[in-house]
Amino acid sequence: MKAPHFVRLAQIDDQRFITGCRHGLIHLTWARTTIRFSRDEFRRVANLLERAASGLPPYSLRDGEFAATYRSDDECELRLGPVVMLLPCQEFEELTHATQEAVARLDRILASGAWDRDEPEEPETGFLERLRRNPFSPN
Repeated sequence: MKAPHFVRLAQIDDQRFITGCRHGLIHLTWARTTIRFSRDEFRRVANLLERAASGLPPYSLRDGEFAATYRSDDECELRLGPVVMLLPCQEFEELTHATQEAVARLDRILASGAWDRDEPEEPETGFLERLRRNPFSPN
């Protein structure tokens, strides 16, 4: 049986979810934006969010190029490299829970070895057939 290339690791709603792919990337989709992380980077982000959520405001935590800061206007600022997300505190908590769920699901998938198996090679097809099979992002 062929393991899926993409797996939805956590979902808040149709516009906010986290997926992983067998090639080692984690995709955080938030409305019209998708941010990609290596597995290790995503674990660092999840850890940072968990530490921030377990503390009382005000907080300002940093882990390299990732940072979480509570702002006085009941907003949380999340810096993910060059991307800054300003989230109401409720959405920050939802994202924190989703990242924890995603890490747990990713660990189960990796422990199962489902992505360790080689993908069977598909026969060469024409250009139009490859386009027809290519799933497009809902964004």
